[in-house]
Amino acid sequence: MKVCPYPCPIIARDRNDIAALRQHLLEGHQCLDTWLSLSRLVGDPRQRRDCLERAAVLAPEDQTIREEWLKAVLVVEPENVNAQALLREIETLRLLSDVKTNYFHEQPRARLLGDILVGMQAITPSELQEVLKMQSDGMAIITDRRLGQILLRQKLITPSKLARALIIQQQERSSLRIAPQVLGEYLVEQQLITPEQLEKALIEQIRLDQKGQRLSLGQILIRLRILPPKVIEKAVTDHQRAFWAKLDK
Repeated sequence: MKVCPYPCPIIARDRNDIAALRQHLLEGHQCLDTWLSLSRLVGDPRQRRDCLERAAVLAPEDQTIREEWLKAVLVVEPENVNAQALLREIETLRLLSDVKTNYFHEQPRARLLGDILVGMQAITPSELQEVLKMQSDGMAIITDRRLGQILLRQKLITPSKLARALIIQQQERSSLRIAPQVLGEYLVEQQLITPEQLEKALIEQIRLDQKGQRLSLGQILIRLRILPPKVIEKAVTDHQRAFWAKLDK
């Protein structure tokens, strides 16, 4: 297989020619430009979804492409809960990146999850680079392409190690005065749960996810009897209000 640069000079004059684009792929090219061009030309929503899915595989770090793919998924599968959650996550993180308040202003970033796992000696630098290379080279098409989930599937880490790394990342963000991006961070910041309780809940959430049982963090906290349902409901509402209040400033 040949990996094309982006934009691809070979198809520069054929971006509106479906036959030429398909031929380029049949010749064995892994071409982001071709898949994106096809996604704009095809009329069938399923074909558009498939084209964007392949583009997302070739550009795993491009959140714009990933967002467009998830939107295309929801056109075909409007009840796809996983796609809805992933899309909300992307949209929320994009909005949060623009949030600047007196308390949460621009600061040095917390370490990336992969760097934390290397620092914990849970994986080696070479293992991290290999997984990152799998992402960039175009691995098999899968729904969940987060680094932690890939490392779990490769059996390079355990759920407990992933949960510990996520807790360390949360604590680093907190120390840098970065606004809580997810419910777990907000619950710890509000002292409704301890980091140890959050870690326990994350381990259980990851363990169940590996079995195909997708539960929200709130459901896990209730299941483990760490917090009652009413406290969870109020925290979710308060977290959302705090988020939108920051956007209005």
